Amino acid sequence: MADIFEEVEEGLRQDRAARLWKKYGVFAYIAAALLIGGVALNEYLQYSKAQSIEESAMQFEQGVDELAEQNWQQASAALEPLVSEDTEIAPLSANYLAQARLEGTADMASAVEALEAAANTETPIGKLSLIKAAYLKSNSMSRAELETYLGALTNDPSAFGALALELIAAKAVAEGDIEFARTTFNELRFLANVPQGVEQRSRAALAALPPAVSTPATPQDTASETPVEPVQDEAEPGPGATDGDQPE
Repeated sequence: MADIFEEVEEGLRQDRAARLWKKYGVFAYIAAALLIGGVALNEYLQYSKAQSIEESAMQFEQGVDELAEQNWQQASAALEPLVSEDTEIAPLSANYLAQARLEGTADMASAVEALEAAANTETPIGKLSLIKAAYLKSNSMSRAELETYLGALTNDPSAFGALALELIAAKAVAEGDIEFARTTFNELRFLANVPQGVEQRSRAALAALPPAVSTPATPQDTASETPVEPVQDEAEPGPGATDGDQPE
């Protein structure tokens, strides 16, 4: 009797499973397809990314080789597409592209444009790109504009920050603000992480700057420094005077 009930229960379980599978089995197929498709897509993307990186590296190497051979146009053609890519090689490509444009055609504006595409204050290559662009633009900018352009880099506790301060101090000399330049060059002698070259140039600049001009004393200042003789009070008797009547 127990066997009959067990067979009935087993039949019911199989029937219930068959109905559930018939109703929801399609979702299981979809989930399996998505899983397999996702794995395949990930593999394809990884492969595609690796291929893209390899191709970019080969193109970058070609551009650098053309640059070394002073084939400016070929170097620019190879490097320019890499600048806009979202890869780690893009900022470095921008710097080489700027060199090709500057040395090949003396196109400073295009060189600055390439450097600005890589300029930021978050990575070393980005800071270097910003410094280079600032040097190229410094002749057409005031000191205030240059400080704004360099932004937070002037406060950066690194060699790049020292280079930014050196450029601003040189601009101050060009504008005739000798005292500001003297203060900044003096600061560069003692800041941490200042490259040796920057420190040496700062000392040379300080030696070349005209001496500080002392402010001459004004007549009012001279008068205030002259000691004043005390005025004798007319109410007080003089040295030969005595109290009371004079003797007969």
